[in-house]
Amino acid sequence: MAWYPGAEKMELQPESDAQPAIVPTQVIFHSIAAPWTPRRMYEYWRDSTNLESHFGVGYDGHVGQFIGTQTRADANMYANRRPDGTGAVSIESASNDQHTDPWTDAQVAALIALGVWLHRQHGIPVRICRSADDPGFGYHRLFPDWSDGGTACPGDVRVQQFLAVVLPGVAAAVGGTGTPLPPPRSDSGPARYRVTINGLEYGYGAHGPQVREVGEALVASGHGSHYTAGPDEDWRDADTLNYQEYQQSLGYSGSAADGVPGEDSLRRLLGRLPSPYRVSLAHIVAAARTDPGAEQGHQTYGGEVRIVEQALADEGFLEQRWVDGSLGTMTVQAYAAFQRSLGYAGSDANGIPGQRSLRELGQRRGFDVTD
Repeated sequence: MAWYPGAEKMELQPESDAQPAIVPTQVIFHSIAAPWTPRRMYEYWRDSTNLESHFGVGYDGHVGQFIGTQTRADANMYANRRPDGTGAVSIESASNDQHTDPWTDAQVAALIALGVWLHRQHGIPVRICRSADDPGFGYHRLFPDWSDGGTACPGDVRVQQFLAVVLPGVAAAVGGTGTPLPPPRSDSGPARYRVTINGLEYGYGAHGPQVREVGEALVASGHGSHYTAGPDEDWRDADTLNYQEYQQSLGYSGSAADGVPGEDSLRRLLGRLPSPYRVSLAHIVAAARTDPGAEQGHQTYGGEVRIVEQALADEGFLEQRWVDGSLGTMTVQAYAAFQRSLGYAGSDANGIPGQRSLRELGQRRGFDVTD
């Protein structure tokens, strides 16, 4: 039996000695639908049920191990032990009772570290399982064979974390590319998963201005035939089908042309990777005209102004203590200095942002200008 050195050992008996051996080829992530510590998980399985997992991870990242990884645990239905002797390692994690909350940062770090150990200990490949018995990593709801009639475990936000953070984190730690294969489709319809690129979500279910920007770019490039009412801020099957046609026009095929963006195709479509930090030129101009004459500390569009102020500070034009969300006199003077550094003079360097100068600042410091 293999025991993870980063876990507290809480051995379940008689299961640990009585259940058959497995050759671990898969790792399956669960949410237990309860805000439990590993100790409470152990007590529950010891006293109430035999549907145990190998590991439990608390909100604080504390890991408990209940059965050695070369012994069957019963949380994964037909993945527990197959006729050829292979099986899955199961990892429970504390969650709210609807398993709708995200993994905490401590849980994410613990899951990545545990995934690295399982890869090195058992040679489990760092990729998403392509079928119910394919070696790799997965989450409980990925295949019906892994549950009794289907499950919603884990919730959408944790599935996204698995795809965007946990598995890429394992891949990066073991020297991989950090870009695991996408999950398989359960039917012949459009792909229905999301990716995170530069802090923004794309793919089925994603929401936000970045989705509309992609849709409008697809229409402009001649790949909008699946829209019936035009693109909006919700990514639907029509967006996926249009993006798939765009990928195919670039020469992509197979899983690289499933309609979910990758960094390369997105950059080629938009000319850049959109930033999660966005400011409105109209809002920044309004703040520059309002805040200096208002009460000390007045904020017209504080969140957006803070992005611009931090960029000016990072460029060396504004002291950090003035990054406060109020576009007052000190920020106006700093912006004027930035304008002069770009070659502007006179009224063109009055500290009131213009589109060209604000976009230049955004390109240097990673924010987008929306108008």
